[in-house]
Amino acid sequence: MRRSAGRYPDDPRLHRLVERLSERSEQFRELWRRPEVAEHGPTVKRITHSELGLLELDCDILRTHRGDLRIVTYSAEPGRPSDRKLALFAAIGTHRLRAGAAD
Repeated sequence: MRRSAGRYPDDPRLHRLVERLSERSEQFRELWRRPEVAEHGPTVKRITHSELGLLELDCDILRTHRGDLRIVTYSAEPGRPSDRKLALFAAIGTHRLRAGAAD
């Protein structure tokens, strides 16, 4: 939100939102006074698919510096179980799997 406030200093809706949050939350006021802006780095997301089971995926957020465009990518480490499960999913699409086929 701080990054957006810096990018859009004349946005009245954003200013009203910050004012409302500041009025209602001491924690927000304390955090808003801090000068740092957190960056989100690569993370691992664990997703349980109903048929494939547990998928451990690398999550990266690609963004432009001059706009609001963000692309979120998920990928599996090559050769790992999640990589094989995604390859299976890509091959069969949305057809239902047999029990245990993804293990």
